Amino acid sequence: MLKFLYPKIKWDNIKAVGFDLDGTLYEELEFILQVYKPISRLLAETCLADNKEVYSWMIKRWLEKGSSYHHIFEEVLASYGIKDDPQQQTIAECLEVFREFDPKLCLAERVRILLDIFSEQFELFLITDGSPHLQKAKFRALGLERWFKNKNVGISGAYGKCYEKPATLITQKINLLCSGLHPQDVVFFGDRDVDREFSINAGYQFVKVKLLYAGETSK
Repeated sequence: MLKFLYPKIKWDNIKAVGFDLDGTLYEELEFILQVYKPISRLLAETCLADNKEVYSWMIKRWLEKGSSYHHIFEEVLASYGIKDDPQQQTIAECLEVFREFDPKLCLAERVRILLDIFSEQFELFLITDGSPHLQKAKFRALGLERWFKNKNVGISGAYGKCYEKPATLITQKINLLCSGLHPQDVVFFGDRDVDREFSINAGYQFVKVKLLYAGETSK
């Protein structure tokens, strides 16, 4: 089955399979729709603006730019003439809300089935960037402990920016990846170019996907 879904991967040689989290195992928009509600209220209060208008604009902007774009809060404030110290203070408050948020998320049934299939054949690991509190909250909400052992989960935010993808330092924090595996015996699934760059840097085979089950594949 895996050879049919991802034909460019040399599955006979694979011993470990890794995954990004956001946008790979679940639809990240589900999270954004939740977390932007309290943030839009905070921004609207600062800007003396309509909360629904701010929320709608933020969602549209996120759909245009994606999660790698880090200026949405700044753009909202600037559009209402909020700058300098008031802008920076509000952005800091927004980021705190974002990083401390506890989302309600669920895996698509197809993702569950595929993770079951992967876990029957390979050791699994997870590597994700972001705030430790937030990424752990997503992990719990999605019930990922069913497939991923804590010792094989790496959250770059727990160690510093130098551990973020596409750097490969985070692999040193994954028990499975410190066991002497040859890089070409590992495949990594991700949805962004930074995941591809990480895989190239680590020497892993790579599958670019959207929600695990669709997308192109390449080494």
